[in-house]
Amino acid sequence: MTWVGTPFAGYSCEFSPFRGNLLAVSTAQYYGIVGNGQLLIFDLAQPGRGAVPVSSWLTKDGVYDCSWSEANEHVIATAQGDGTLKLFDLTRPEGPILSLEAHSAEVYGVDWNLNAKNLVSTAAWDTTVKVWDVAQGVCVRTFAAHKQIAYSAIWAPARPMTLASVAGDAMLHIMDLNVGDMPVQSIQAHQHEILTVDWNKYNDFMVVTGSVDKTIRVFDLRNLSGPLQVLHGHQLAVRRLKTHPHNQSQLVSASYDMSVNVWDLNMGQVIQHFAHHTEFVLGVDLSLFEENLLATAAWDRSACVWNCTMGPPPPRPGPLAMGPPPV
Repeated sequence: MTWVGTPFAGYSCEFSPFRGNLLAVSTAQYYGIVGNGQLLIFDLAQPGRGAVPVSSWLTKDGVYDCSWSEANEHVIATAQGDGTLKLFDLTRPEGPILSLEAHSAEVYGVDWNLNAKNLVSTAAWDTTVKVWDVAQGVCVRTFAAHKQIAYSAIWAPARPMTLASVAGDAMLHIMDLNVGDMPVQSIQAHQHEILTVDWNKYNDFMVVTGSVDKTIRVFDLRNLSGPLQVLHGHQLAVRRLKTHPHNQSQLVSASYDMSVNVWDLNMGQVIQHFAHHTEFVLGVDLSLFEENLLATAAWDRSACVWNCTMGPPPPRPGPLAMGPPPV
């Protein structure tokens, strides 16, 4: 169990898929409204030292999301407030190894393809979802079906050319790169903006969404007439959710109500509720290496890592071990 401090407000966090001791945290100054951003990498397993920052990069605008490479353990992609997609390498501390002029407005979501490991998706405030071949440094597809801000576009874990996207227009779109530029399936999934989406890791047809309407909805793509389940338990917008990598019936969610919930879909309810942060919680992730190891990142300029089966994390100590200050 460990707490770490970040110089700016936390927006997302993600465990490395190669090294279970590494956690990336993306942050933005002044709550992402104006100012710089910073991507930080923490080593969670330094003997006797707890979590230690091992790499960081300062950017001219906020870093709203991050996604580790599925092909190179040192590389991570970031969604930038200046409209770019930037890739960083842990062995190259001087700056990004690739910067693509991705969008005409803020990039809010980024996801690295698990199977076609040269492909990265981005979702942006210009309403588009784009797919990038980062090996070639080019955009290979632009999806323009959304009518408002696109918040997230996530690759299907078992179908290399398929991704799900959600946006401010309350639509869930399923796109297939083999088919064309328009969605192959669509549904108005909520009545309000949808901020987050993920695929069940064990069921190719199950997609979950989280919305400003405070609910999480579960969909079966074989029958998109309506949600399989509507989950109630947050008091404000659901900002990010992740399905469990080790348990097909569980997922975790982070909310503007400053809490994190663990849900059981078989029970249709919250099974654990954590309120350890003191500001909006925007980032959440589960480790592939240690079952139920949970990471969260929040606007209170902290990230927390603990095994959620052991109960709530210890109270936040002060002062926290802090990532490198901006230069």
